Amino acid sequence: MQDMLTPLVDRDLKDMIQDARDKGSALEILGHGTKRSIGHYNEKNVPLSMRRFSEITFYEPSELVISARAGTPIVEIEREIKGYNQHLPFEYLDFSSLFDTEPGYGTVASLFATNFSGSRRLLKGSARDHLLGIKAINGRGENFSSGGRVMKNVAGLDLAKLMANSWGTLAVMTEVTIKLLPKPPTECTLFMYGLEEDIALEALRSAVSTPFEVSGAVHLCRDHAHPCLEGVTYVRDKAVTAIRLENTAKSIAYRSEKIKDLLSAFGDIYYIDEPESKLFWQNMRQLQFLSGRDDAVWRISTSPQRAYQSARQIKKLVDSQVSYDWGGGLLWISTRGVADMGSSDIRRIIAQAGGHASLIHAGSEASQIVSPFHPLDPTHMKLTKALKQMFDPDSVLNPGRMYNGI
Repeated sequence: MQDMLTPLVDRDLKDMIQDARDKGSALEILGHGTKRSIGHYNEKNVPLSMRRFSEITFYEPSELVISARAGTPIVEIEREIKGYNQHLPFEYLDFSSLFDTEPGYGTVASLFATNFSGSRRLLKGSARDHLLGIKAINGRGENFSSGGRVMKNVAGLDLAKLMANSWGTLAVMTEVTIKLLPKPPTECTLFMYGLEEDIALEALRSAVSTPFEVSGAVHLCRDHAHPCLEGVTYVRDKAVTAIRLENTAKSIAYRSEKIKDLLSAFGDIYYIDEPESKLFWQNMRQLQFLSGRDDAVWRISTSPQRAYQSARQIKKLVDSQVSYDWGGGLLWISTRGVADMGSSDIRRIIAQAGGHASLIHAGSEASQIVSPFHPLDPTHMKLTKALKQMFDPDSVLNPGRMYNGI
């Protein structure tokens, strides 16, 4: 690997990008490398670390807005806003358990560049939905900014939203501004054990469709459930179906009773209060249920109504375990054997269901064989190439990270 570049200020970063462009070389944009294993890796790309771009530049608790430099660890954002009982409402995913990295040290820019969101997305939306503005430098070495510090501050194309899920292939974000929300006063979780997948998903859909503001709805298969139940009292060695409620104690008491009544026909329902509930969902956010796996891990988004049928088809073709988040809208599938085994079948099944399948974890050789990101149809590929040409015409920034040739 080549020596890592570490710019200190925007001027350094612009010079490094322009120098790479002049030399015809390419840069691998990095924060703390917590998601480096996702996507294609090209050893010819020169690593450029943003970790020194670390500072909270603006925080106005009364306005629920915070701005930070791109390399600021998320754990520092959380530490700053904790004293004001505020939080990142979309519940970002922490891949530390899966990739054996330090918890909470993903950077704030990588959070939005990848747009991974946890269980609370069901109620509060994705990371992208809470991105108010950015400052960035494109592959031409040009500064630009988009958005601001209020929700309605966009005229024309919203470039901030465009950067979300671009994986650093269009521009290098140097600063982001985020909309926060008040942290719920308390929470609880309702557990059911041993439900078959189709029954569990029916129960989750029933709960989510109520007006009772479910902020987490997951079903973990037996093999996935145990790591997330560490520290939580109740049944072991069974599949777990979990429903989270947040707000005041009085509100939770009323809503939990209503949901218990609604789901009573599905079996016994157990109630756990705030301490254990928080632990369970923290384990979910850190993907503890996928920890220590040598398997290939797929992250699949699809319609909750079609999730079970899609999973059933996949399990007939590939030896796998399936768990569900977002009430069935997100599937986590760990498959035994090499990552390319059954990959085309998985993507065919998910495409027929109107979804997307991303390969999150695999050996380095397999990740070069199998496209990590769901293949684009010709229209979307043409649009993606046009955007790359507009922002990074010489392919300086993370070329090939998402798709070959881009």
